[in-house]
Amino acid sequence: MLLVYRLLDSGNGEKLEQIAGFRVRRQAAQAFWDCSLSKEAWQTVDATHVRSKKGGGYWDFHRKLPPSWIVEWGGFQFKAKLTPFGHIGLFPEQADNWSWLKKVISERGELEVLNLFAYTGGSTLACAQAGARVTHLDASKGVVSWARENAGLNNLSQKPVRWIVDDVVKFVKREIRRGRNYQGLILDPPTYGRGNQGETWKIEDDLLELLKSLKKLTPNLQFMLLSCHSPGFSGLVLSQMMRQVFNMDSIETGEMVTASERMPLPSGVFSRWSLSCSAL
Repeated sequence: MLLVYRLLDSGNGEKLEQIAGFRVRRQAAQAFWDCSLSKEAWQTVDATHVRSKKGGGYWDFHRKLPPSWIVEWGGFQFKAKLTPFGHIGLFPEQADNWSWLKKVISERGELEVLNLFAYTGGSTLACAQAGARVTHLDASKGVVSWARENAGLNNLSQKPVRWIVDDVVKFVKREIRRGRNYQGLILDPPTYGRGNQGETWKIEDDLLELLKSLKKLTPNLQFMLLSCHSPGFSGLVLSQMMRQVFNMDSIETGEMVTASERMPLPSGVFSRWSLSCSAL
């Protein structure tokens, strides 16, 4: 039986997680409350992430861990790995969005879906499993390879997925020139990022223009999921950008939350929309 992900506790700016057989401690800036578990529980960990003042950081290992291992979450298997930036290979707070994606796509049949800033592919797995044709794009070659491994773990390697390493803005401009057409959009943009050829991304400067470009690729848009973890970007902010660019109404917004037996942990926001099935 595969071991799953669990959020054990959070508080005082940190979270305590069980990632299959290993327990780790890392930052959670939004956890302003006190921890629920004992000090001893928080000290009994396999690794603690230490953040650098210059960004990124490192893991303080309390025992030797394998380079990677398998964990189950949200109905999928993922390769877990501790990165210097404090990532683990999945965003547990996205699980509800994966369920939403599967439901929307299964009601509509085969759709062409564009997943940008796609990381290790949780949303891609959900879309492919539900029957969509997916274009999975991230600027990091290593991360795209990681996502392909996750597809293999879930017996989805033969599904129609295009795995692309590229700068998002440049790729979208080329797709417009090619006359491509997508019916589904998924974006989880970072606050700041750098492309594979040194291109820079700043969400406050670049997101709105990207959405305007994406409108040209989606004359028959049937669903859209936009999420982020950037300070200042609430669900309402995202929904108003979507409403203005795509002329949408009935947009659902909310906080992304990682479930826990104790305190559920808010971790970013989402805004999502789907065309009513009666309008198809």
